[in-house]
Amino acid sequence: MTRFVFESDTMIKTCQDRQTKTLQSILNRSVFGLLLLTFGTPTTAYSQQKTGEPQTVSIQREAITLRHPRDYYVPLNLKPLRSLTISTPIDGIIHAVEVKPGDKPTAKAVVVRLDPSIPQAELDRAEAALEVAREEQKNATGKAAAVAKANVALAEADLKLATIRMEQTIIRAPFEGEIFRILAAPGEFVRAGDPLVELGDTTKLQVEVPLSREQAQKGSSINLNVEEQATQATVDQVLPLAPQFEKLRDLARSITSAVVILDNKNAQFKPGQSVSVDLIPRYPIAEVPTASVSNTPEGVRKIQIVRENVIRDLTPQILGQIGPERLFLSAPFNKDDEIIVSTSQPLTDGTQVQPRLTVGKTQASPAATPGSKPAKPPEKKVSF
Repeated sequence: MTRFVFESDTMIKTCQDRQTKTLQSILNRSVFGLLLLTFGTPTTAYSQQKTGEPQTVSIQREAITLRHPRDYYVPLNLKPLRSLTISTPIDGIIHAVEVKPGDKPTAKAVVVRLDPSIPQAELDRAEAALEVAREEQKNATGKAAAVAKANVALAEADLKLATIRMEQTIIRAPFEGEIFRILAAPGEFVRAGDPLVELGDTTKLQVEVPLSREQAQKGSSINLNVEEQATQATVDQVLPLAPQFEKLRDLARSITSAVVILDNKNAQFKPGQSVSVDLIPRYPIAEVPTASVSNTPEGVRKIQIVRENVIRDLTPQILGQIGPERLFLSAPFNKDDEIIVSTSQPLTDGTQVQPRLTVGKTQASPAATPGSKPAKPPEKKVSF
């Protein structure tokens, strides 16, 4: 593994004579290396191979201030493009539930049957009343004929109502879809309007998400993740920013809401699955220089940090731009991480680094750490 150690005396000769005493004083307080790194000062380093001489490199990095992602979290989940809670149209007792969760009935398929005893009796009575009215009409004459005719019309209307009530004991799916929940059980008494079954069309799913105004164009495609599975969705509606997304204005100023649709004909996704988009951070948030973000050969964005003296590669979630030189991003940062702005040569993930400073040929400082043994009096090493 490559190891980088930071060094100033041998690399910055032009400043040695004027700054020797100043640097010695700072070194005695053991903070010089930290100051160099915190304020992004370019620092010279060298690579120590197991069997070779050190190789010098200059690294510029910057301390970061983190924001917690929970302050900006908004839960998102998939919903059917079309869904319905099927309710009972009349009072009655549930005779049978013909479906179960996960079933996919076709349009007009029976989902629930109510006890037909009372509606059937009403239908039989209406049919008999109509028969009587028609017989009376046959024998009626004069003014009685007009009354008999009206009685027939009334009996026919009653029969029609009874037929409708009988038909309402058989409750059907209004469209082809998937059964999500059963909300009633056989033997239960229900009143008109009580929910029975939840049904949804899962061939297309939708979710409302925050988007930058540049992306929020009807018909355009956007990238999102459904429980860590990357996919694409199509913008169907562009809406004013929803209240739950207002807090995201801190990270990206020009944003709006959009309803996006996923084609789900292969049933790869399920209603209720969580969705994540770029504008909702999942990890700690930091403001960093735009120059610190690069692209891998595969086209994936990358940043590098120094964590406990080791170079680490992170894949950032880009949030919002702050002018041309700064941006907000989210990544799995730790509180003491420092962002690398630039390096004089590429550094691989896992490279160990340690700042080092050499100042003139002086005697060992009396302010050195108690118990330490000065191996080379002209050199002083400072760890950050």
